[in-house]
Amino acid sequence: MPGESSPRNATIGASRIWAVMMVALAARPLPCQAQDGRKLQPETARLRAVVETLASPEFGGRSGPGGDKAADYLVEQFRQLGLKGLFNGEYDQIIPGKEPNTRIGRNVGAMLRGSDPSLRDQWLILAAHYDHLGVHGGRLYPGADDNASGVAMMLEVARCLTRAKAPPRRSIMFIGFDLEEHALFGSRYFVAHPPVPLERVKLFITADLIARSLAGVCGNHVFVIGSEHSPVLRPWIREAGKDRPLTVDLLGADVLLLNRSDYGPFRGKSIPFLFFTTGENPCYHTPRDTPDSLDYPKFTEIARMIDQVVRTSLDAADLPRWQAAPDNPIDEAVALRDVLRILQKNGQAVKVNAAQSFVIRSTLDLLDQIVARGSFTPEERSRVIQGARIVLFTVL
Repeated sequence: MPGESSPRNATIGASRIWAVMMVALAARPLPCQAQDGRKLQPETARLRAVVETLASPEFGGRSGPGGDKAADYLVEQFRQLGLKGLFNGEYDQIIPGKEPNTRIGRNVGAMLRGSDPSLRDQWLILAAHYDHLGVHGGRLYPGADDNASGVAMMLEVARCLTRAKAPPRRSIMFIGFDLEEHALFGSRYFVAHPPVPLERVKLFITADLIARSLAGVCGNHVFVIGSEHSPVLRPWIREAGKDRPLTVDLLGADVLLLNRSDYGPFRGKSIPFLFFTTGENPCYHTPRDTPDSLDYPKFTEIARMIDQVVRTSLDAADLPRWQAAPDNPIDEAVALRDVLRILQKNGQAVKVNAAQSFVIRSTLDLLDQIVARGSFTPEERSRVIQGARIVLFTVL
């Protein structure tokens, strides 16, 4: 998520073009499975290997030269998967600086074309930002959860799709965004300079911070944001989370003060989106965000959940359209009640002060009434969101 450091600025080098060939596309899709019939899904060892690579000292906190090294790493991973470059055959989308022949960053993208002639011009995007805070005062900010975890998930979903017996019906882009930590500049640049018309992008999915827990105390909770503008996605989310050791909470983007990660520019263009996160924790934006501190069993389940949502979306008969007026379900009130109860119970550990404790109690009183009734008014929701924000942005 956005932080503070200076964008890098370097001379544009020669464009990198990898000549790759895709496997022949079959007429009808099959489930994502290996050649021996086993269902492919994200694997813990592979997720961990990507995180340990990107969060290692050699990648310099993925800023400056380390950021370029991370971009090169993504290019190589996409090339090994046999994915074509997204930007006129190239993997890099250079983000130019203000001065001629300079750049401040690189988005990295690849694509897998769909097999259905009537749907292959509809696109999904699965994205994760790869940049982080770099090195400050001689201290490395590794960024294992923020956001090597999201990148690892994206690469594993890409592996599952490219190693399946047949491609999906729709087409999909895989994008590593740069400069998310600098006011979402990478994703903002992409939306302003898309490789296909934006009206063809039917769903944007991203993840940021998916390998720990909110405030370090919210256990197996994972938050999914965006279904308020595309309620049709909720059954797919619930099905993907079913029978997993996860508590899947649906929240509206306004709980997070709207555009907190790379879904923001897409939300601004009324493109349906989903944002997966476990929230901020004590290691967030600190040198302690290291690979050994992640919850890999939880991380794996979230990656597999996202993989299932992606595959459902790629092969569904229809995709959701943007609904301008948000539809916030009662599930949101249940989720906020449960999270506030956990924070209240762990008040000493998360250092809740008297004022915060008062806000938690009063907000919980209102949430208990709402959940018991099974509905809430716009005015009640506004009060709940205000209370939740006060707590989340002062406790965390």
